[in-house]
Amino acid sequence: MIEITERGTRDSCLGAVLQLKICTRDYQQLSWREIWEAFTAAYPGRWAVQVFPPRERLLDAKHVYHLFVLPEEPRGLDLR
Repeated sequence: MIEITERGTRDSCLGAVLQLKICTRDYQQLSWREIWEAFTAAYPGRWAVQVFPPRERLLDAKHVYHLFVLPEEPRGLDLR
C-alpha cells in the first residue's frame, strides 16, 4: 500500500508548493506509474514536480519519493 504524507508548504521559484512524501510502509521501490497513480488519485487535476538534485545534495537511503504540488499549471512545462 502506498502512503502519501503532506510535509507542509514551501516557497519556491514555482510559487508556494505542497511537499508530499510518497512511500510504502516497508520502503519498496515504486515505479513512475505507481507514484503517478497514487498522486492523481489523491490530488486529481493537480500538477506536481519531482526534483533531482546534484550529487552533493542527494538523499538516497530508502525508496522515498518527494513530489511538490504546484499552485497552478506550470507554464512552459506541459509536455504536450
